[in-house]
Order: sequence, then C-alpha cells, then structure tokens
Amino acid sequence: MTTIVSKLEGPLSEIILVEYGKMLTENEAQILDHYQKLGEVWVGYVDGHFVCCWGLIPPSFLSDQAYIWMWAHKNLPHQLVFIRHSQIQVKKFLSRYNSITGHCKINNVSAQRWLKWLGAKFDEPHEGTRTFIIERSV
Repeated sequence: MTTIVSKLEGPLSEIILVEYGKMLTENEAQILDHYQKLGEVWVGYVDGHFVCCWGLIPPSFLSDQAYIWMWAHKNLPHQLVFIRHSQIQVKKFLSRYNSITGHCKINNVSAQRWLKWLGAKFDEPHEGTRTFIIERSV
C-alpha cells in the first residue's frame, strides 16, 4: 500500500472526473473548483488511486481562522493511515491558524468520528448539520 498526500495542482473537478467518470453534477464541479480558488486543496491517493480531497478556506488573508471541507467518493481504505495523515495536516494548519471551523452532516457518523480524532468539538445539531471547531493547543 502506498499512500500519498500532496497539495493539489490542476483543477480538482478534472481529477475527480478522471478517477470516477461523470459522477459530479455541473454545480458540484463548479463548487469544488471555487473552493480550490478560495484556499488550499490537498489530495489523497492510495495505491495510485484518488480517494479524497480536503481544503482550507480562510475568510481573509488576515484571518486567524479557516474553514475546512472534505470530499470523498465512498468509505476510505486504510482509515488509520488516513487519520494519521489528517492529524499531521491539521497540526500544520493550526500552526498558521488559531482555529479551524466547519460543518458536518448529522447522519455522517464516520466523518464525525474522524473529526473527533482531529480534536473537533461539536455544537448542537441544527437543520441537519453540526458545526465544529478545532482549536490550537495552548
């Protein structure tokens, strides 16, 4: 098993299209490409196959907080390796930002478990999602 995590070069929607065929709607492709323009994107590969991407979007260049998002087609293989890579990335993110925020769907239990491994603290559910924050340790 070879796991590679790297900063993305090139349009994100094209990578997903190459890997999975036409599975994104035009709106989803535009949103992912817009996320890429607003911030930074990383991609994860296992044995040469794209498995996920995630990114940070700061509200401004001066902000000490960023919004994190993630996209994965299905359950990730080698989840412990993925969690370890995620922990390393989040530690790097928190060296630049005091906190990272985001939203997670209430019914996405595996994502909530992953976020808890990363140190996320969740608010109460609201309209099908839960807001979370991951803060830099003092």
